[in-house]
Amino acid sequence: MEHQERIDKIKQLPQDRVAEVENFVDSLARREHSSNRLNLHQALTDYALQHAGTDADLDPELEAAATDHLLKQATEQ
Repeated sequence: MEHQERIDKIKQLPQDRVAEVENFVDSLARREHSSNRLNLHQALTDYALQHAGTDADLDPELEAAATDHLLKQATEQ
């Protein structure tokens, strides 16, 4: 079915049904976004597990900056 055919079918629906279609499409988009986040989370987890304990595991400069930031936050409170 062509894209325009789908649009024409939706246009023929009563307004309350068009609202249902819109809600359904929104729910699909949210699910897709959620799926992308889960995939990213899984990829990061896999990377972390693969590189645990290696030179790629810790960046000493990043660790020092994070520690400094946390200490600064603690003294500001």
